[in-house]
Amino acid sequence: MTASVTMSLQDARASRNREVVDQMYADLSRGDGEAVLSTLSDKIEWVVAAGLPYGGTYRGRDAVLANVFARFDTEWEDFAVVPAELIAVEDVVIALGHYQGRRRGTGKAMKARFAHAWRFEHGVPVAFETIADTRTMVAAMS
Repeated sequence: MTASVTMSLQDARASRNREVVDQMYADLSRGDGEAVLSTLSDKIEWVVAAGLPYGGTYRGRDAVLANVFARFDTEWEDFAVVPAELIAVEDVVIALGHYQGRRRGTGKAMKARFAHAWRFEHGVPVAFETIADTRTMVAAMS
């Protein structure tokens, strides 16, 4: 392949991956966590920042549902993941944005910045990592 053909294929792959991530955030904003989970590889590796009470690495859709998504529903009111920018290069999509919500129990509101790294194989998200302003989130929890 020539360099221009290779670059076009890489650009097309990056664009498709970006569209997948964009759709997952749209599904999440509508409260359709099941659609997000069904998009992920069944062997997804999901990393949550260690500074959070549910920080850690979770493997598989069921682990992500139980340890991440379910906790958003039970521990936060009006929790939202708001991407402001998506940057795609080949099999990696980076999302920059913020979390917002009100903590159940404390009633404290928070708005915390994040960077999300999505990694793809064959058009399917196989790894996710969040780098977040954990200090702001934890302050709302206490």
